[in-house]
Amino acid sequence: MICSWDGESGEIIFPMIGHTNKINCIAATENGNYIYTASNDCTVRQWNIKNGACEAIFKFADPVSVVRIHPTLNMMFTASWDKMVRIVDLEANKVTKSFVASKEAIKAMIVTEKYIFVAGCDPIIRGFSLETGECKLY
Repeated sequence: MICSWDGESGEIIFPMIGHTNKINCIAATENGNYIYTASNDCTVRQWNIKNGACEAIFKFADPVSVVRIHPTLNMMFTASWDKMVRIVDLEANKVTKSFVASKEAIKAMIVTEKYIFVAGCDPIIRGFSLETGECKLY
C-alpha cells in the first residue's frame, strides 16, 4: 500500500492499494500528476496522484526492481530480475523496445536525457546510449 499524506495535518488523504507483493521502487512524472510503482508481483502500476486511482497496470514475466520516467519523453523505463530493460511508450501504453542490459538481476537504474545506466548483482555499471544503444562498462 502507498499512502498520500496531507503535509500540513499529517492525515492520510487516500491509500493506493493494488500490488500483491513488495513494492521495490516509486517514480513520479515531471508534472507530478502520476506516480509509478514497481513490484515483486511483476507489475508496474500508474497511479493518479490527485485521486489515488490506479489508471494502468503493466504486466511483466519477472519481478520489476526499478521504474524510471524519462524527464522529457513520454517514456517509462523498467528494469527487472530477468536482466532486461524495457522501454514503454506511455502514450500507446506498450513496450517499444527491450534488451538484455546486465548479466545478473538489475537492482538500480538511472535515466538521463541521453543515457540509461544500470547496476545490479554483478560488479559492473553499464551505460547505454538512448540514441545508438551503444553500451559502455564502468
